[in-house]
Amino acid sequence: MSDFTKKKHPLGYIEAVPRPTQEELNSFYQEQYYGAGVSATYQAQYSDDEVRQKQLRAATCTEAIAQNLSRAGSSVAFLEIGSGEGFLLAEAMRRGWSCLGVDFQRAPVEKFNPAALPSFTAANPGQVLADLVSRKQKFTAVALQNVLEHALQPDILLRNIRDVIEPDGVFLVQVPNDYSRIQEVATAKNYIDREYWFLPPQHLNYFNAKTLDDFVSDKGFKIVDAFADFPIEFYLWGGQSNYTRDTTLGPFAHKGRVELDLIMAEAGLKQYLDFYRSLYRVGMGRNISVLLQPI
Repeated sequence: MSDFTKKKHPLGYIEAVPRPTQEELNSFYQEQYYGAGVSATYQAQYSDDEVRQKQLRAATCTEAIAQNLSRAGSSVAFLEIGSGEGFLLAEAMRRGWSCLGVDFQRAPVEKFNPAALPSFTAANPGQVLADLVSRKQKFTAVALQNVLEHALQPDILLRNIRDVIEPDGVFLVQVPNDYSRIQEVATAKNYIDREYWFLPPQHLNYFNAKTLDDFVSDKGFKIVDAFADFPIEFYLWGGQSNYTRDTTLGPFAHKGRVELDLIMAEAGLKQYLDFYRSLYRVGMGRNISVLLQPI
């Protein structure tokens, strides 16, 4: 693929240009994305604590969805576009929801969440979504977890999801918190010397809380709830833990994130979720999640 530069979209978020073709992206995700060293999000193996933390984050998402639904229990029809390793899909199934998850590859779900396989389809997520739209199929809840930043045409993606979500349904979107205030200040203070989050072709679209709100509002959604996750970029401060200056510190920062998350969760899932809602409100967190409803 070509060398990339950044461009500001009229709605404020940052795009990577030139845009690859859909065929190039499909090939990348089908053949490379889950390979060793390609993405920091997915690894070949996880420690017990890492698995527990991934399960915790999945439970946090389903709890937020459940709190914002006007209905609950087995009547929930749940769609996940981009299921990854299946942690969120498995948690939704555990809640008794009627589930459909889709992603390019079966192997990551088979390895980490084989119990989710009965509700999982290995296929091109965009094509599956288009088929659901054409069949006029509707869902109570839809999740797009760390997918929007990858989308070649994010406006079409949200338009299609709007067509499959019920009027009183809930739509969860999670994206990295990029070109954020904390990154801006870290750059100004020379704590970082590069935009380490700019990662095309993996990420083509870059949002923060402000630009994500502007984008989804333009596409016919309103934010009804929002929360963040662990603010790992706090480690850029203090002089001794800056993992961008010394990459050998990265695994220690990640280990700290996992362990602290698990400790905080001991207070209870609702309290844990409320803490991260507060963090979102001050613009922190490495990822941000918003719950949307159609306007």
